[in-house]
Amino acid sequence: MNVQFINPFIESILEVLATMALLEAHSAAPYLKDNTRPLGVISGFIKMEGELVRGSIAISFERETLLQICHNMLGEPVTELNDDARDLVGEITNMLTGGAKRRLWDMGYNFELATPEIHSEDVYRVEHIVQGKVVVIPFTTQAGRFFIEVCFDDARVKAEVGRFTL
Repeated sequence: MNVQFINPFIESILEVLATMALLEAHSAAPYLKDNTRPLGVISGFIKMEGELVRGSIAISFERETLLQICHNMLGEPVTELNDDARDLVGEITNMLTGGAKRRLWDMGYNFELATPEIHSEDVYRVEHIVQGKVVVIPFTTQAGRFFIEVCFDDARVKAEVGRFTL
């Protein structure tokens, strides 16, 4: 996968968290993932498909990170990962992919987004819809970590070389 394609997702989540959760996040170096184990306690997953794009995105939050995001966005203390937390992960997943879709549109990519799936059971897997490489972008905040996984059909994604190399 050409990694410039992931920059719109990084820009989008930084914007979403800064404006909606008043939380500053910093991305670290991306890496390749070689398994389907979740990277957090709750994950949002969404499929993306278009003429030039076919793939999926997952965003996974560590417990303390998600509790702080919920607190900041809902305006009240949150002490457990309940249905409200699951719903909020779905909303964040929508905002993340919507912002990235707008940025990718400007680069010439158009695609449809499916309804987000939310996974929060103790045992679940993050299985992407194509066989491409899964790129993980780790993020840190003052509340903890979260991760975005990006997986696209390598044959369809064609863009300029980005700021990351794998």
